[in-house]
Amino acid sequence: MKILLIEDDEEKTEKILDFIEEKYPSTKVEVARSFNAGLRAIIKASSSDILLLDMSMPNFNTTDEDPSGGAPEHFAGREILAQMKLRGIQIPTIVITMFDLFGENPDKISFSQLEQQLRTMYAPTFLGMVYYNSGQEGWKNSLGSLINKIQ
Repeated sequence: MKILLIEDDEEKTEKILDFIEEKYPSTKVEVARSFNAGLRAIIKASSSDILLLDMSMPNFNTTDEDPSGGAPEHFAGREILAQMKLRGIQIPTIVITMFDLFGENPDKISFSQLEQQLRTMYAPTFLGMVYYNSGQEGWKNSLGSLINKIQ
């Protein structure tokens, strides 16, 4: 199995990689750390079996000149799903996020509202959302359950 992980948070990335290595040891994982790097990876290697996608991330990879990676995008994951749909790329996608609210007032939406929106707009590519919390283990069960549906 081949997974593309688009995630900018290093600790979250490491925890997800540890989980995948433990649960799916023969899996190859490619990591992209920003919206643009992720979109390029999807277009270049649309042969991935699964896409694990963060929702909020910077536009560009961090550099010494720009340690922030540019302005953070609250809905970068949604925009990646939109670009995939536009290009006809149908990699089964699971969003893994550590936020329960997205955007800013007056356009702020909840985890469940965003999940419903993504399900409506991007099914069957979008499979579901996982709420990641480094202090709890429940995200692993949720992620494993969604991955197992794909295999």
